[in-house]
Amino acid sequence: MSTATSTSFSTLSDTGNAVRSAWASARAQLPAAPVLVVAFAGPDRDLDVVHRELTALAPGATVLGCHTAGEFTERGLEHGSVALMLVSSDELLVGGALGTGARTDAAALAATLAQPWKALLAEATRRGLSAASSILLVDGLAGSGDRVVKAYQANTRVVQQIVGGAAGDEGRFVSTGVFGPQGATADGAAAVQVFGRKPLAVGTGHGLAPASRRMRVTKARDSTLYELDGRPAFEAWREHAESRGVTLTEANRGRYLITNELGVFFLDSLHHARAPVGVNEDGSVKLVADLAEGASVCILDGDPDAMVAACGAAAREARQALGASAAAGVLVFDCVCRGMILGDDFAREIDAVRAEFPSVPVLGFLTYGEIARSGGRLDGWHNTTSVVVAIPA
Repeated sequence: MSTATSTSFSTLSDTGNAVRSAWASARAQLPAAPVLVVAFAGPDRDLDVVHRELTALAPGATVLGCHTAGEFTERGLEHGSVALMLVSSDELLVGGALGTGARTDAAALAATLAQPWKALLAEATRRGLSAASSILLVDGLAGSGDRVVKAYQANTRVVQQIVGGAAGDEGRFVSTGVFGPQGATADGAAAVQVFGRKPLAVGTGHGLAPASRRMRVTKARDSTLYELDGRPAFEAWREHAESRGVTLTEANRGRYLITNELGVFFLDSLHHARAPVGVNEDGSVKLVADLAEGASVCILDGDPDAMVAACGAAAREARQALGASAAAGVLVFDCVCRGMILGDDFAREIDAVRAEFPSVPVLGFLTYGEIARSGGRLDGWHNTTSVVVAIPA
């Protein structure tokens, strides 16, 4: 049988009915019972209900999921639905864990997530499954995602693929829940470890460009950015908005921040991005991951054509990483800012993935941060990025 996947979604208003409807459709397409079930759901969905239903429907499977800022399959983008991918396999060894405390102790949280690793590794070694990969979903508002990824890797294995994303809530910035095998939480993370004969194949791309002058981070602590060039950080976005004829208010500033993220340079190259998700009374800006003092940064902007091309390049990178293997399914972790910038044209990104993986089931969500630690990359946390993950058949 090797590995196969199927996807489905439901927009039924009752969450329990939505899960059961999506499950029935996806299960009918799958040749055997799943070993892994991944679910992405709108922020008004009760994740305790999603977890309860899936564990009853798939008692032998590991379950993983989160709230989103938009969920999609190969059929298109939805908001507020329940979207599923089922993975069946006679080759994969899968286990997982849920942890809490993303806002208070990222190191302890990561240690909890890694607890199944040792036993799974021993069994994987016995079965000759040498390729290790992890899928990690984290609270999108905790600001500790980068630390969780690094600490999780330190507790498991340096040489493995770690992919995933930060849960979203449609730009409300109120609560971003996740769930794993043990249940659901609004302050934590869930991880699934996957051992197989072939690793997950990963590609990344962003297609964004500087849209402001370069600035220096003169004061920052963890994921709070206090000052840029000695001034309250929010002033940079206020001036950027005014240069475009936009006056920022409490009502519109959240959307403006998330669609104009912060780019971080390494020497003269744009290296990665950080997503702003809130403004404090002192003019400091809350980010979804840490930012170091002294960093050289700018505000980013995206050309839709360049963004779609970058998503296609990420999918191509993932396909090429498969080598001679076919793809059983594709997971996509795509920044919410990309969805906001593209709007009704977001289908072009889905089409760009499908161009590289025709007739392959696809499941993805719009995130508050993307995780891709693979291929020798030293950085694992991204924003404004498309992360495309191909599951080998």
